[in-house]
Amino acid sequence: MVNVQDLLNILIVALVMAMVSLMIFDFINGLFDLWQQLDNHQNALVQTGVNQTEIRIKNTLPYFDETNKIGQNLDAIAEVSLSIVETFDTASLEELIQKLPQGRIRTAARRLGIADRVDGKYQKLAVLRMQLRAKLESQSVEVAQVLKGLKM
Repeated sequence: MVNVQDLLNILIVALVMAMVSLMIFDFINGLFDLWQQLDNHQNALVQTGVNQTEIRIKNTLPYFDETNKIGQNLDAIAEVSLSIVETFDTASLEELIQKLPQGRIRTAARRLGIADRVDGKYQKLAVLRMQLRAKLESQSVEVAQVLKGLKM
């Protein structure tokens, strides 16, 4: 009985060691393949003599394709946010901040991370409006989105 259990223990250890060695071999093989792809890619770029923006666009390595897509998406988001900033007038938003009732001012302040209570007491409305105007100057897109949501 003891011999069978020892034999099974040795068999399990051998199987685990074989799996670990296969994983290490596969990892090292993948690194060599990646190294060769990178070396071939760099040689092709040196021979063509393209500039840096074309390198980023024409990159053929699979993991670079995803980063290019993410970079293009971020560029598109930045363009949209710039167009949003250009489409609204900060003076009209400041006027809206002055005209909003107390409940909506407090809601906007909470959504923008401004504390509407300090030491368990509500802050005065003038203080909240002043903080909203300051936030409008630093983070105008976020304030515009919050105020747009409150108007409706």
